[in-house]
Amino acid sequence: MTSQANAFKSPFTGGGPITGRRVFMWLVAFFGVIFAVNMAFVYFALDSWPGLTTKSAYEEGLAYNKTLDQAAQQDALGWQSRVVLSASTPRGRVLDVTLMGPEGPLHSLTVNALLRRPLGEGRETTVILDGEGAGRYVALLRLPVPGRWQVLLTARDGSGRTYRMAHEVIAGGGRVDGVGAGGTK
Repeated sequence: MTSQANAFKSPFTGGGPITGRRVFMWLVAFFGVIFAVNMAFVYFALDSWPGLTTKSAYEEGLAYNKTLDQAAQQDALGWQSRVVLSASTPRGRVLDVTLMGPEGPLHSLTVNALLRRPLGEGRETTVILDGEGAGRYVALLRLPVPGRWQVLLTARDGSGRTYRMAHEVIAGGGRVDGVGAGGTK
């Protein structure tokens, strides 16, 4: 006949009886492992991304009224943009920007594009686009990694009028059109 103490033996305790102290130690060990893993995740999350999307958020906030005035002036121009990023070739990808105004294609502009990843720092590419006629501006570029890219477009004409627009493109295996607010397809 077996005693009652032997009936509650656990294979995890080396054959010893399950006691309150042993249950407490298992609980402490279990939650200790959970806590350690969570702290490791917090460390790697804070170490890999600082959480800042801009280095001058305060100054940009103070200049918000000026930004609104510039946006109203840009809307009054009636300019629209379309951005297409071609599929990858051995020479790179072609960034193709089409700029249209109320009277048709926009010519003789100085067009720059800053391409950056939505998250992550240090992955920026700046290009100057060449005019191809009919409002088309193109540049050959190499992106360090595939995926989603923001295209911050700046176009200036000879009289100093400036057009800024943000588009988003995906650099993958295919051809994807990126249309920003106010842009056209």
